[in-house]
Amino acid sequence: MSRYGRKRVSRRDVLKAAGALAASVAALGGGAWLLQRMDDEQDRVNASDSYTTNDHRTAAELKEITYKGKNYRQRPDLESYLFLGIDVMGPAVGTQSYVAGGQADTQILLVLDNAAKTWQLLQINRDSMVEVPVLSMMGTVAYTIKQQIALAHAYGNGREQSCENNVLAVSMLLDDQPIDGYFSLNMGGVGILVDLIGGVTLTVTSDFSAIDPSLVEGETITLNGEQAFEYVRQRQNVDDQTNLARMARQRQFLTAFEEKVRGMDPEFAVTAYEELSEYVITDMASGTAVDIADKLKTYTEQPLLTIDGENTVEDGYWAYYLDEDSLQETILQLFYAEI
Repeated sequence: MSRYGRKRVSRRDVLKAAGALAASVAALGGGAWLLQRMDDEQDRVNASDSYTTNDHRTAAELKEITYKGKNYRQRPDLESYLFLGIDVMGPAVGTQSYVAGGQADTQILLVLDNAAKTWQLLQINRDSMVEVPVLSMMGTVAYTIKQQIALAHAYGNGREQSCENNVLAVSMLLDDQPIDGYFSLNMGGVGILVDLIGGVTLTVTSDFSAIDPSLVEGETITLNGEQAFEYVRQRQNVDDQTNLARMARQRQFLTAFEEKVRGMDPEFAVTAYEELSEYVITDMASGTAVDIADKLKTYTEQPLLTIDGENTVEDGYWAYYLDEDSLQETILQLFYAEI
C-alpha cells in the first residue's frame, strides 16, 4: 500500500496512466521533460494503446469567417486538450450533488497543429465572464448564465461530469472549437508533487508577508509543497489581488518546476502517478497522452497566449470582462489560417 492507503496497481497500468501525467505536466510546464524519462520505461511494456486525433474533420466541416475585411478558414489538422487545476484539496472522490464540483482556478488549453508541427498554450483567466452551462439534476444542460468560467466545473459530480461541463464552457468561449480531451488535477496534489521532487527553486516576486512570512519578496528560495501551494494559489492580500497577478506567478512556478524535474530519473513518472492518481481525472487514453507528450518534445513551441480584458469587482467578487477583439484574434491565431 502507498502512504495514502491506495490499492497498488500493476506496473503496466501505472506506466500507461503515467502517460497522462506526462502529457499534462509537459503541457503545463512548457516542455516534454517527462516523456524523455518515460521513453525508456515505455519500451519495457506493450505500448499498443490507441489514440485519437482530429484528423476526421473534413474540408466541408471547416468554418470560414471574415474579420476586419480578411477571410479565414479553420485549420484542419489540429488537436486541443484542456488542463484544469481544481480548487479542492482532497482526492477527486466526486459528490452526489450536481452543484459541488469545485472551481477550476487554473485552465490551460493546449493546441497542437499537426500540419505545421507546432504547439501553443492558452492560459484562460478563471475570472473570465462567459456563458457557463448550468447542469440540471439529470446532468443535462438546463441553461447558460454569464459568470466566471471557473464555475463551469462546479456544476456536476466533481469528476467526469464537471470536467465535461468545463470543456463545453471553454469550447463555447472559443466559438465552439472542438476540444479532444481533458486532464484535471485537484490542487491538493500540487504540494505532494513538489515535495516528491524535493522542492522548486525560484525568486519570490510578491509580498506574501500577510500569508506566509517565509516567502520574502526578492529572495530566492526552494519552495516546499506547502509553500508552493500558497505561491500558486493565493491572491487575497497578495499583489493587486487579481487573478492576472496570480497567473503570472503560476507561469513562473511552472517554468521553475520544469527546470527542476529535467534531471529526475526514469522511475519518477511511475512514482508521481502512484502518489497523484486519486487527485487526477482524465478522459485521455494512455496512448493519446504519450502521443501528445511526444509531439511536445518534437514540435516547435509557440508563445503562450492570454486574452486581454478588464478587471472589475461585482458583489464582492472579481469579474474579468474579455476584450472582444483580443478574444477573436486569439481564436484566429489558435485555430484559423487566412485564405
